[in-house]
Amino acid sequence: MPLTWLAGGAILGGVRSFFGAQSSNRQNKEAAKRQNEYQNKVYEFKYGEIGTDEIGGETLRQYDFAVEGLEITKQNNEINLQFQEYQSVQRYNYDMGIRAYEFAQANRLYDQSVSTALQRQSFTELATQAANTDQDRLHHEQLISLSLDETQTLLNYGAAAAGVGLKKRASKAAAIGAAQQQRISALKTVGASQARGVSGRTAARNIQGLLAESRARQDAIVDKLMFDFEASDQELFKMNQQLVMDQVGFEFSRDSAKMSDTAARSKIKAQSLQAAINAAASIALKPQIQPAMPKPIALPRPEYQDVYKPVKPPEPMENVAMTQNPFLAGLIGAIGGAQTGLSIGSGIKNFNLPLSSGGQQSRAVQAGWLGNRNY
Repeated sequence: MPLTWLAGGAILGGVRSFFGAQSSNRQNKEAAKRQNEYQNKVYEFKYGEIGTDEIGGETLRQYDFAVEGLEITKQNNEINLQFQEYQSVQRYNYDMGIRAYEFAQANRLYDQSVSTALQRQSFTELATQAANTDQDRLHHEQLISLSLDETQTLLNYGAAAAGVGLKKRASKAAAIGAAQQQRISALKTVGASQARGVSGRTAARNIQGLLAESRARQDAIVDKLMFDFEASDQELFKMNQQLVMDQVGFEFSRDSAKMSDTAARSKIKAQSLQAAINAAASIALKPQIQPAMPKPIALPRPEYQDVYKPVKPPEPMENVAMTQNPFLAGLIGAIGGAQTGLSIGSGIKNFNLPLSSGGQQSRAVQAGWLGNRNY
């Protein structure tokens, strides 16, 4: 009976192991083939055809894409740099235009201030000429007035002097006439006395008395004439003194008019000079153009590193399926099956035997049964 279980287990285990080994080898070979085919496809997809040094596949496409991207980056950067340079040139031209415009505006303001100052200066000169003309007229009128007053004074003096002379002549003529009348009256009285025939000392005394009276009257007439002449001379002296004082006053008036004219002309000149100074001060500072703007320069160009060109890696290593010898596997399976059959046979026989008191396992377990070892 144990031999039957042994032979059956050996045959069953050997057949199962033999065909199991063949099936496992076939599956492993198919898996290795599929893995190799997949690896080759992946390699060709990434690096190109196997067996050539020329790279291809996705790596070549990535390299071409990177090269094209680098060229695009170069073009874009160059366009951006050219645009920035164009903006710099445009900004430079605009700033230079603003500079020229501001300088032109400053020159226009300067020219306008010079023109205004010249106009003010011309107006000042005209005003100065007009003021001098008015001053000439005023001074001339003052001199004419003084000349007229002086002439009138001289005329008055001449008339007064002529009146004094006429008065002296009239007084002299009156005195001469009175003296003659007195002498004639005395002669008439003497003649009348002599005609009456009176003689002797009485007559002589009468005649002497008449002549003495006549002389006294004549002396009085002469004294009065002298007093009149002296009064006329005093009046003429006073008139001469007044004339001298008037002439001195006229000279003072001329000097005063001359000094007033000089002061007025000095004031006109000072006002003209102040107006000229104000006109000159109103002239704006002559403009100077600002320093030129810095000329734009070319922007630095970046240096680009070439795209790294990859090379093919080693070709994928071919996977070799792990196989086993089916005969050896059958032999090992037969041995295992024989042991299993022997254990089964022994286990059936001793299935219900209890464990020994020494705590040892049952014969089935000892024979290799995989059941519950504590059963």
